[in-house]
Amino acid sequence: MKTEITLVTITDEMVQNYEAIFGKQTSLPPTFPMIFYRYMKMPRGFKTAPIHRKQTCVCHRELSIGESYQCVVTLDQESQKGKYTFYTQSLIGYNLEGSECFQCVSELVVRLP
Repeated sequence: MKTEITLVTITDEMVQNYEAIFGKQTSLPPTFPMIFYRYMKMPRGFKTAPIHRKQTCVCHRELSIGESYQCVVTLDQESQKGKYTFYTQSLIGYNLEGSECFQCVSELVVRLP
C-alpha cells in the first residue's frame, strides 16, 4: 500500500496547536511531521481503533514554517499473530525539489473483531 502524494505546508497555526500540547519549541522536533497524517487520505481503514506502539522519526533537514513537503505513506510490513494484526508504516516527506527531508516509522497493532 502506498498513498497518493499529498502536499502539506507547515503553518503558524499548526505550530501553535502543537505547542499548546507540548510547550514552546525552539525548533520543530523530528516528531512534528506525525501531525501531517491529518491532511492525508489513507486508503485503508481499520475495523477497530489502532494502538500506536512506537515510532521513530528522523529529519534530514530542519523543518520550517511556510515550507511545503510532498508526503507519502507506505505500508512496510503487515503480520497477524492470534487476534492481532501488526503494521509498520512509513511517512516520508520530500521538499519540492524531491530531496527526502524526513521519515517517520510507526508500529501499530489492531485487535481483530
